[in-house]
Amino acid sequence: MKWKEDLKKFESDNYSGSAELLEQYIELILYWLEKGDMQSSKDRGFLMDHSRKLQETHQSLFVLVHFCSQVTRLLTQEKLEWRSPLLNFLSEYKTVWSDVSEKLATQAISIIDMSQKLILIHSQSSAVKEVFRKFSGMRKKVKIIQTESRPVFEGRMQATLIKKLGYDVTLVPDVGFARHLDKINMILLGADSIYKDYFVNKAGTYNICLAGKNAGIPIYVLADSRKFWSSLPSLRQEMEYNEHQKTHQEVWEDPPAGLGIENFYFEKTPSAWVDGFITENEVLKSSQVENLKPLL
Repeated sequence: MKWKEDLKKFESDNYSGSAELLEQYIELILYWLEKGDMQSSKDRGFLMDHSRKLQETHQSLFVLVHFCSQVTRLLTQEKLEWRSPLLNFLSEYKTVWSDVSEKLATQAISIIDMSQKLILIHSQSSAVKEVFRKFSGMRKKVKIIQTESRPVFEGRMQATLIKKLGYDVTLVPDVGFARHLDKINMILLGADSIYKDYFVNKAGTYNICLAGKNAGIPIYVLADSRKFWSSLPSLRQEMEYNEHQKTHQEVWEDPPAGLGIENFYFEKTPSAWVDGFITENEVLKSSQVENLKPLL
């Protein structure tokens, strides 16, 4: 069925930010539910299996893990009439979380001063993009260094969008930011997941933060509250970061025979290097992240 094929595509989406990916996923489920294509107990079983598959495929994307764990729990409880409860849940979830990026951006702008600053950004983040959308100062006087974010180059997409907003944007290779360190005023990053003493973001984040820390550059990480370890089901709150390698063809399509190639998208970076984790509700120091109270 078409809807099953559409849902399976989310297992291999390596371009979208986690919040954007989830928004698209929810909209697709709502579309097919309202269209009437999801009806049977087998359809319910497929949704449950797919929710579990997404959690494993994208286990470093805590926004997806947060959502899918709740969907799985609901579908486990509702075995007969499951469509209406699922529709209600999706509608409520959208209402609660639809404006979280805007709230987060408002919080960020109230804390950080971007005026006439040179800001380094990496990969692609819906929260970071929303900060630049919401900034009401002189955009042409804010200069931005954006990394390409290999191997799928999603940094190019973010650079293009922010340039269209009216900012002065320079795209550099992932290792090309170092020549600008003496001029960079701030590092602004997203995050896919925040554990008790480290956070996970696109590969390249570790070197950026290490260089920024050594150069005395303020580092801020934007992440809504779903991305913290405390938002996960209790059985997952103590899990450690783990990632399966992606296809080597993204790095080198036709390498010499026998040449080993690694292709990991994400990496761990110590939370202690971050000056502030900015959420939709508050700004947290790294020591506060470890002591958060569980949400679920």
